[in-house]
Amino acid sequence: MKAQLRNTLARIYRSSERVVRENLHLYDSEDKLISDSQHYWERTDKEYIPGNAHWRGTGVFKNNDERWLKMGRHNYEMYRRLAGVATLDNQPTSIVDWGCGGGANAVHFAPGSSRYYGTDITSASVNECQKQLVQEGFHRFVPIQFEAGTPETVLSTITEPCDLFFSTYVFEIFPTKAYGSRVLDIAYKLLKPGGQAFIQIRYADNTPISQPHRWGYAQNLPHMVTYRIEEFWGNAISCGFEPQLVALEIEQEVKLGRRYAYYLLTKPA
Repeated sequence: MKAQLRNTLARIYRSSERVVRENLHLYDSEDKLISDSQHYWERTDKEYIPGNAHWRGTGVFKNNDERWLKMGRHNYEMYRRLAGVATLDNQPTSIVDWGCGGGANAVHFAPGSSRYYGTDITSASVNECQKQLVQEGFHRFVPIQFEAGTPETVLSTITEPCDLFFSTYVFEIFPTKAYGSRVLDIAYKLLKPGGQAFIQIRYADNTPISQPHRWGYAQNLPHMVTYRIEEFWGNAISCGFEPQLVALEIEQEVKLGRRYAYYLLTKPA
C-alpha cells in the first residue's frame, strides 16, 4: 500500500509540474537538453539505459527475445509496405540507420544491402549493433559514433550518396524540434536523388501528455518531441523532401508506446 501511495503521489507531482512549466514556459535550453541527452545515453552501466536503447536481452526484452525481434521486424515490414519493396532484390543497397541502438532494426534491414551505416551518439550502442549483425553473418556494417551536439559531422564520414535513410524510436527522444529539423536536413544531404527517408515520430493529439515537454530529459524521455501529423509533413517539405505516404498507429502491437506515425519521404530525382 505504501509503495502504491508513493507511486500515486509521484504521478500527481509530475503531472502538476508539467502543467506549471507549460503555463509559465519554464523550459530547459536546447544546449542543456542536448548535453543531458548525451549524458543519459552514455550511462550504459545502468541496466535500464541499454534497455531503452533496445539492446537485445535487456530492459523489456530481458527473457523475451521474440519481442526484440518482433519490434524490428514490424518496422521493416512497415517500410516495405509503404515503399512497395517486395523482395530483397529491389531493396536499398546503401542504408543509413540513424540511432541504430542495439541493432533491433539492423538485423532486419541490413541483409541484402551492400553497405549499412549504423549511427549513434554512443560507441557502446554502435558496437552492440555491430555485434548483433556479425552474429547474423553480416559484415558490411560501418560504425559511426557522433556527439549529440554535432550531428552534422556524419556528413563528412558518409561520403557516398545513400539509397535509404531511416530512423525509428529516435525523433521522439531528440532534445527539441529544431534538432529534429537538423537531422532531417542531414538525411536530405546524405541521400542520392530519388533516395528515400523512412522516419517514425510520435504525433500529438489534444491531450496534454502528447505535447512536447522540453524539460527534464531523463524524466520525460518518451515525450521530448512530438509533432502534429501535418506539421512533420510540412517540415519534410521545407527540407526539400517530397512526402509520399504516412501511416498511423494509435498503439503498437509490441507495446512500446502510443501515437506513432511512419513517414515515407523521397528526395526529388
